[in-house]
Amino acid sequence: MVNYARLLQTFLDLIRLKADSGHEEPVVQYILPRLLQLGLIIRRGAEGRAENIVAVLPPTQGRDRCIALSAHMDTVSLPTPVIPIIKDGVISSSGNTILGADDRAGIAAILEALETLIEKGLPHHCIEIIFTVRKETGLEGSKQLGHNDIQASMAFILDDEADPGHIVVQAPSHAKILWNITGKAAHAGYEPEEGINAIMASAEGLKRMKTGRIDHETTANIGIIHGGVATNVVCDAVVIEAEARSICEKKLEDTVKAMVEAMEKGAASLGAKVKTRIQKSYRGFTLKEMSPSVQWASSAIRRIGLIPVLISSGGGSDANILNEKGIEAVNLGTGAKKAHTSEEYILERDLYTLGDIVYAIMNGA
Repeated sequence: MVNYARLLQTFLDLIRLKADSGHEEPVVQYILPRLLQLGLIIRRGAEGRAENIVAVLPPTQGRDRCIALSAHMDTVSLPTPVIPIIKDGVISSSGNTILGADDRAGIAAILEALETLIEKGLPHHCIEIIFTVRKETGLEGSKQLGHNDIQASMAFILDDEADPGHIVVQAPSHAKILWNITGKAAHAGYEPEEGINAIMASAEGLKRMKTGRIDHETTANIGIIHGGVATNVVCDAVVIEAEARSICEKKLEDTVKAMVEAMEKGAASLGAKVKTRIQKSYRGFTLKEMSPSVQWASSAIRRIGLIPVLISSGGGSDANILNEKGIEAVNLGTGAKKAHTSEEYILERDLYTLGDIVYAIMNGA
């Protein structure tokens, strides 16, 4: 349905661009001329700036709906440019970096589907294209989108590791927890009994805490611990960063509350003090099979010969933010596997299938 050779070249061009979170300028400079050449109206975005791009392809006569397609332009930290390798239908990096298929596969699929749609002169509804920045650092770009930026009634996000044809209809709410544990410094050799070790106090709190898989809807994790200045000093300060996620808002609240109580009681048992800060990162969403965006995506997937599969995800995406803003959004599988690692890869056939799905979405209903 789309031009596979051109799609592959676009994807390879994109993954060679070093543009991690907050430094998306190279991707912006690549995308904007393509969109302008295709005749899209740029509503938001400028070359040389790491900011969201919002572009619009006006509808053809007789089409009165508006849909949005979105992918994020950043990657996780990338110390050196990616060197792509294609072998036996598998696209990977040289092994020293991530590949960046998360989410350059989504961007490439959108650009190729647009080009094919316009080349063929097919009728279509209003299509809004949204490329966001700083997704990997907390969905920051999508949070900055205003109500005037998006006119679409539904959106299709290309940012899940599931195979193409999978539709994420449920994703969790997420909360971050920051603890500052304060003890008392003392010389570890001369008078250790005068100190209160914040590391040991933190350990008491963590020991009382349930983490990992809490239940089928809920997880919790301790991610970062900082503390101590020297081995001969009783540590007087520790900072711990943690998170919790759940499909159920009540379960998330209960999990966070239990984690905070465990830390406070554990640290207090050794005489340390705790200061807690809780930040709600994003809200979860649940869509039904008959939801308009799910029906639209399912129809597109069937038209290219696949059976749509509705799934729940444990991760957050820009779909969380758009749903929170009142724009019904699903997240679609791209086939990008082992994201954020040097083992990341995507199958050529999945990249091409993704392009066909996006084209079918644009050409739908």
